[in-house]
Amino acid sequence: ALGVLPFLAPSSAAVETADNVGGVDPTRGLWSLRGELGVTYFYYGNPGDYPILGDWDCNNTQTPGMYRQSDGYVYLRNSNSQGVGDIRFFFGNPGDIPLVGDFNGNGCDTVSIYRPAESRVFIINKLGTNDGGLGAAEFDYYFGNPGDKPFVGDFDGDGIETIGLHRESTGLVYFRNSHTQGVADNQFIFGDPGDRLVAGDWNNDGIDTPALFRPSNTTWYFRYTNTQGIADALEIWGESSWLPVAGSFGPLTPSPTTTTTLPPEGFGAGLWLVGSQISPGIYRNSGFVDDCYWRRLSDPRGSFVHIIAADIDDVRQIVEIKPTDAAFSTDARCGTWSTDLSPLKAPTVAFGGGTWLVGSEVAPGTWSNAPAAPGCAWERLAGFSRQSSDFIDRARIDDMRQAVVTVGSGDVGFYASAECGTWTYQGP
Repeated sequence: ALGVLPFLAPSSAAVETADNVGGVDPTRGLWSLRGELGVTYFYYGNPGDYPILGDWDCNNTQTPGMYRQSDGYVYLRNSNSQGVGDIRFFFGNPGDIPLVGDFNGNGCDTVSIYRPAESRVFIINKLGTNDGGLGAAEFDYYFGNPGDKPFVGDFDGDGIETIGLHRESTGLVYFRNSHTQGVADNQFIFGDPGDRLVAGDWNNDGIDTPALFRPSNTTWYFRYTNTQGIADALEIWGESSWLPVAGSFGPLTPSPTTTTTLPPEGFGAGLWLVGSQISPGIYRNSGFVDDCYWRRLSDPRGSFVHIIAADIDDVRQIVEIKPTDAAFSTDARCGTWSTDLSPLKAPTVAFGGGTWLVGSEVAPGTWSNAPAAPGCAWERLAGFSRQSSDFIDRARIDDMRQAVVTVGSGDVGFYASAECGTWTYQGP
């Protein structure tokens, strides 16, 4: 398994200019690109086509493209928005995999191909036009083993992007620093079987390094050097269906919803700007599943240094989003957040894991739990910000002992993990 250092991130200065990540749902053609101010969503391409990103007009901004593997049709767009292709042509044979990069250091990206049946790279340094054929590659060479998946990056900082390969079955990453045939210039293990790899300059040092998207837990793992080791940073964001993409997307207008005001039923997955897209307040989630992950942010860029509070949990949560927060990020596993705090049960009725309102849902007095399991955690709360000032009392029980807790009349909330089992009211 891949180890992580969960809150190690580049400095805020680097975050502004470093590459970022996004995902594409190939069944719908829905793109999700993350920028400095949030996430932009748009539709582009036909279902089943292969998503690519490149700087097609040489303006230092990567924008979408699609490659149709059945016939080699390429269609590219010069803005990160919904619309038709600005550039269209054919290149390659059925089954080829597109490669996008600046392969000659001229500041412009082109579309080349990797032919997996032959482990062969075909490079061309121009784009086609008018739905015509692009013609023959300028040069080609053999690299890699059948079944390994190609990626592109500037792995030595010389301004020219070259080819790498990822063996998904073992996590082997290997690449060349020149467009010549030969053995790998560098190789190392990173990740778990089934991870999907992209490369980018995550810390603005001029060198591209790998990042992995793990569909099983929708988590990104970033490595800041081309060496074997644990991830330098992680981020939980995305959908298991995503094909990952990476690049410098330029200024993006966040669009987590089609409206700029809070919908009556609440809001779901996305990065939401507090004040303009969601209102400050106390929210509760519904329709959640295991490993719901949310963050209160002081800056919508969403780096780890901008996290005010965050939590990952398997039970219902209540969170206060404050007027001073810049943004709130939540993944799809959290379900829908709403300001509807109507009681879900009577105050003295037994309850299980989750965050509950004292008074309307949990009566002040003595409560005990059974059956307890190792890892039971409970908290008496003075608020729902998930900051240290909100904790009146808390404990974690790592054996099978029963907990007996007196909830005070001045408490605002009570939290219990799923391991605590059922809590029963014992009286005032």
